[in-house]
Amino acid sequence: MRARQIILVMSMAVLVSACSEFYSMVPRPLIKTVGNLGIISAGVTMATDKTLADHLVSYRSGKDCSTVRSEQGRTYCKEDEPNPKPTVTCYQTLGDVTCYAEPDPSRNLSERVGSAY
Repeated sequence: MRARQIILVMSMAVLVSACSEFYSMVPRPLIKTVGNLGIISAGVTMATDKTLADHLVSYRSGKDCSTVRSEQGRTYCKEDEPNPKPTVTCYQTLGDVTCYAEPDPSRNLSERVGSAY
């Protein structure tokens, strides 16, 4: 198994090395086009946080999808992210709003900020 991996790595190194015959088999304009597309793709990804494929998926699905977002541990499409309800209760205090993890039992429901009670 180990020898097989070494042979695979060595053969890939020969195929992608500058000494290979790859550049003599492929026409120069095609190499330039592929290189330019790589530069454009890198620029688009840096500017928009989306790859060219992400733009196509976003267009087709109508969602805001990004590989960069999924690499950050979030969902691929922004619309698929869960929106949890806030678990804090806020009350108006002197000149400010103060929020707590649990409702204050000594206060009325009507004193809560942002409540429909």
